[in-house]
Amino acid sequence: MNETAFLRFAGYSAYFNAIVFILSLVALMIFFSIGGIWGRINDSLSIIWMLSYLPLAVALFLINRSVNTPISLISSLVGIAAALAFAGLQILLVIGQVRFEQTFAATLTMTALVGLFVLVHGLLGRAGQTLPSGFTWVMIIYGIASVVGVIGFQIGGEQHPLAMIGLLLTAVSGLVWVIWFGRLLLSKAVFAVLAGAS
Repeated sequence: MNETAFLRFAGYSAYFNAIVFILSLVALMIFFSIGGIWGRINDSLSIIWMLSYLPLAVALFLINRSVNTPISLISSLVGIAAALAFAGLQILLVIGQVRFEQTFAATLTMTALVGLFVLVHGLLGRAGQTLPSGFTWVMIIYGIASVVGVIGFQIGGEQHPLAMIGLLLTAVSGLVWVIWFGRLLLSKAVFAVLAGAS
């Protein structure tokens, strides 16, 4: 698969990420209302959701490597490692090898690291003007909100103000940035940036 084909694949992966995220939220809300198998469905969807970040991490490296190759590479590798670790823990949870209480802190940390990887690429995109300004601001908000939400959870649980604000902003900005990214990757704008950097 050449670079152009891969970026288009990543664009569809971004849209897929948004769809799975919405389905996961719906399953979570139903679980909170009636319980039952919906918790397992949410956990299963979260595996797919997190794995769909992998092509996005590679795509962001390809776009931002011209700005700062080492930072772009390290950031994407952190995002990939965090997504894989999150997915691995959730697989163990779904098949009943671990309990929710055993993986909760670790999956929160992995979520924050994914947010951090998006934040760094948002900053690189702004610095190098490889991505639209408004889009990079959404990425930055998503990254900060992810970290803040996790910190709030660690301090005082889901009722902590930082957790509530962080999770709300993460949900909204996370959905916006992946849909916007999918649109960018499936347009000619990103390819023009890459052509100019080569």
